[in-house]
Parts: sequence; structure tokens; C-alpha cells
Amino acid sequence: MAIAKYWAPFAFLALVPIGSTLGGAWTFLLVGALPLVLTVGDWLLGEERPVPPGGWTAHRLLPWLYIPLQLAEIVWAGLFVARPSTTLLEAVGLTLSTGVATGVFGFIAAHEMAHSRHAAERLYALAMLAGMLDLPFAISHVHGHHRRAATYEDPASARRGESLYAFLLRSVAGQAREAWDFEAARLARLGRRAVGFGNRTVLFALAEATLVAAAGVCGPRVLAFFLGQALLAIALLEAFNYIAHYGLTRRRLPNGRLEPLRPIHSWSTRRRLNNRALFNMGRHADHHRFSTRAYHELESLGGGAMLPCGYAGVLLLALIPPLWRKVMDPRVDAALDDPQAIGRMERAAA
Repeated sequence: MAIAKYWAPFAFLALVPIGSTLGGAWTFLLVGALPLVLTVGDWLLGEERPVPPGGWTAHRLLPWLYIPLQLAEIVWAGLFVARPSTTLLEAVGLTLSTGVATGVFGFIAAHEMAHSRHAAERLYALAMLAGMLDLPFAISHVHGHHRRAATYEDPASARRGESLYAFLLRSVAGQAREAWDFEAARLARLGRRAVGFGNRTVLFALAEATLVAAAGVCGPRVLAFFLGQALLAIALLEAFNYIAHYGLTRRRLPNGRLEPLRPIHSWSTRRRLNNRALFNMGRHADHHRFSTRAYHELESLGGGAMLPCGYAGVLLLALIPPLWRKVMDPRVDAALDDPQAIGRMERAAA
């Protein structure tokens, strides 16, 4: 079945309880295995062939199944950390492993559901985003980022020359403000005040505060674990944002409007393992073309801006700003000046 190729997130999530069973430094198993498997796998398996969109609707079951498993893993790991027999090394390992799983696979599953036309699936996305303490993402991403991606007005689009670390601070603060502004404007149109329970950002803040308080009631270890995994998850989410549109900007047309968002305004990848493990997140340009299109129906578009490798590789590059700029800035210039130049760069390097 075609659905089988998207089961990698479940295999990676299973490494967390496996590592805890083995104990000690094995609790870092997912942290070490995920980037290694994805980078080596992308190199070995290469690029995928273009395939027609569509497929069996059972593909939709995978994010539905993954989210409760991820939430259950957060609760289980928190209880494991709370045990007196759990060492500091194991607590740190489980916190990092859970944060990686939440920030990579949990976020991608929530992102898929957040774009759904169905209210039940959007609520499902909120449940996962609550587990990583980033509920405003459901507003800022859908109503802000997808309108202003690849512009200086979008806090979730990284600018050319901006480091990952500077972007993290600007993006998190900017998206929180953007979510509030959207809700305030929505309520103003209804003749209601911005401050009140009708404002979703207020409800989100209360929900997140309740979760933090509940973790605190369970003890300082659980509180540190929950906050730690959430902070790491948010950092990874923002790292994905950083990569997705780095340096790519839309021009102003003579009439003052922005040019339409095209494939050259989103970084994509055709790496086979990357897209199978990340619910086709590498087909990012098509996601911006049809934001409600299900992950298994996304197409790999031609003529777009292509990353030099899969997400795991570029995430590691982004941690070293000088190296990141050396690799990516020429590709930014090539994509904006001549989209076909990236293909020529790759052929010349080969």
C-alpha cells in the first residue's frame, strides 16, 4: 500500500520508549538517530520521481493517529522523569528526545490538521499545539504567513543574511503579535472588545497557563521536562520556518501589489526519505499553492527554489550561520535572478 511509505514518524517516535528502556545515554537515541538517518538516507536514496497527486484517503489517518501517540508520549515521558530512580542524564535525554519528536513530527501533523477545512481536524491541531505551548501558531500561520510569505511584513519569513538565532526571537514575538492583531481586528468587525474570552489568543494563553500549572503540580521535574520539551519543539518549528523562505522575497508590481507567490518563493526538496518521513513537507511550494491540499496529494513543482539537501542537512547548516550563508546566499540570488540557475549549479557541482 502507498500509505506504508509515510510510517517513518511512528518508527522514530518508538525510539523514545526504546531509549528509556535501555536507560542512561540511550535516552538520547532519537536525538542522535533522527539527523543521522535522514541525512544518510537522503544521500543514499536520492531524489524522488515526480508522481501524480492523489491516493487512498486512508493517508489521512496517519496524522490523526500520530497526534494522540505524541501527546501520550509527552505524558508518559513526564511521568518517567518524575520517578526518583530517573537520573539527571536520563531526564535530560528524555526531554530532548521528546522535544525533537514534538517539534518535528508532532508539529508537522498539527500543521497538516491546522489547514483542514474540517473543524474537528482544526481542533485536533490545537490539541497538539497545546502540547508544545504554541497555540497562536494556528492563527498566525494560517491567516498571516500564508498571505504574506516571502515578504518583510511576514515575521515567519527569514531575510537574506539573517541568522537562525536572530530569526527565532523575531519570529516568535512577531507571530504572537500577529495572532493578537488578527483577533483584535476580527472582534472589531463584530463590534466586540479585543480583551475578553471571545479573543482566541486569550483563551490560548489560559489553556497554556493551565497546562504549565498542571505540570507544576506534578513536581519541579515534570515542570522542567514539560517546559524544556516545549521550548525545543518551538525552536525546531521556527527552524523549519527559517529554512522555508530564507532570503526569497516577492517583488512589488507597478500597481503597488505584491507579485503572486510562486515556486521560486519557497524552498522545496525532492529528497525521497525527507518527504516520506516528514509527510511531504519538502513539497513546500505546492503547499503554498493549495494550502488545504492533503500532504499525500502535494506535487513536486518544477522551476522552483530547491534546497541543496533534505531538511535534516540544512537544519544542521543553519546552526552555523557563516556556513549557512556560504551555501544558501548564492542559491537565493540564483533563484530570484534566474530560477534555472540552481539546476545549473547542481549539475556543475556533480
